[in-house]
Amino acid sequence: MLTLVTIAVVVMLPASLVAAMLLAAGRRERARDARIARQIGVTDAIHRELGAVVAPVVKRRFGRDRVEIAVPFGSPAIVGRVAAIAHAAMLRTGGSRGIEIALAAQEPEARRTNVRTLQPVGSSPRAAGEWETAAWTSTSTSRAV
Repeated sequence: MLTLVTIAVVVMLPASLVAAMLLAAGRRERARDARIARQIGVTDAIHRELGAVVAPVVKRRFGRDRVEIAVPFGSPAIVGRVAAIAHAAMLRTGGSRGIEIALAAQEPEARRTNVRTLQPVGSSPRAAGEWETAAWTSTSTSRAV
């Protein structure tokens, strides 16, 4: 009888661990999908009303939703409107457990430069295909088209 119980435990333990890991992975994936849906909802709401002025990112921190938005602090009207729209959109998309909105200063846009000579665009009469720009990964492999 003890041998039968031992065999049952040896067979059932790995199967139950695999099932538990699959359930945990499914739950985590559903939470990630919900977070992405909230981010899309916030982005669409802002873009619908103000245009493509910001790109919000929704993260999960300590059981609360955190919306991180880089905003142009030089335009206080836009900053206030973006925060209000983001808050309303998070409430509509089910983020009512707790919402945190973090605003950061927008980085100035990168200027196009010729990486070979480090000259700003327009300073020499080169063909448009020879100009390169730094990508968001800070590499010089992206070509401006």
